[in-house]
Amino acid sequence: MTNQEIRQLAVWLKETHLAGAEIRRPGLHLVLKRSAGEVVAQAQMAALEAVKAPDEQLLKTPGLGRLLLTHPQQSEMLASVGSQVEQGQLVALLQVGNLLLPVRSQKAGCVTAVLVPCGTTVGYGEVFMRLNAA
Repeated sequence: MTNQEIRQLAVWLKETHLAGAEIRRPGLHLVLKRSAGEVVAQAQMAALEAVKAPDEQLLKTPGLGRLLLTHPQQSEMLASVGSQVEQGQLVALLQVGNLLLPVRSQKAGCVTAVLVPCGTTVGYGEVFMRLNAA
């Protein structure tokens, strides 16, 4: 594994807000960890956001992949700020390799914020959209 590959892994950890990663291969054991203070600070900020707006719903990613807010063959967003969504409505796609997995809204409401840019690599349970309860 090259230094550049290790640097790229560190960037992905930061972008996906993961605390660390461990890779084991024959002849390689690599452990990367982010600073505990940085991870705790991000968790505290997320907790404060949840407390500030109890009537808001936070939509979270169902897994690791590349979050798409539009279908690759279309230009229109699946759910944009200000649009009404129903429970179970398709609001994004999670790209894992060549596979596109549907991401559906768990609640009905109005989209108040899209927190992750289209095409961003996300981790499991990452908040990507905020709804006001309908």
